[in-house]
Amino acid sequence: MVLDPTASRFGELLASGLDAERIELLQVMEVRACVEPPVAARAALRATPANVAQLAGLVDEMTRDPTPTGFADLDRTFHRAIAQYTHNPLLVRLLDRVHEITEASRDEALVSAARRRSSIEEHREILRAIERHDPEGASAATAAHIDSVLRRITATSEDAGPVPSGS
Repeated sequence: MVLDPTASRFGELLASGLDAERIELLQVMEVRACVEPPVAARAALRATPANVAQLAGLVDEMTRDPTPTGFADLDRTFHRAIAQYTHNPLLVRLLDRVHEITEASRDEALVSAARRRSSIEEHREILRAIERHDPEGASAATAAHIDSVLRRITATSEDAGPVPSGS
């Protein structure tokens, strides 16, 4: 079921001012850096053994060398699953909106083989912390992952010119 984000007062608040055509990818990554570490911390406190097994399965799928598009889908699913494991649907909706804005700027250069290998190891660190029910570790691992992605985006943009807008 797909709902209009403005169908509720909370949806209107999330949707207001977030024009995907004008937001820079770096701004979206800054939002992710503010939002995702505490979400991972909550997931570490609330994740069930079945949730942890599902996250492990996603990381395993990532190691099977999917296409760049397949990897991007698994990456998005991994981060969304973490939000789901907070058992707070508003956090899931918030992350969905942030990832929707990011979608327009997905670039194969950002999903290179080296980037995929780094992301898999970073995802394993997040998974380990959630499995240990370690909120501080999950937050720190998620912050490190987002920082790593941001560094790669910055390096890519310095090599190829400005970071694309419309993220």
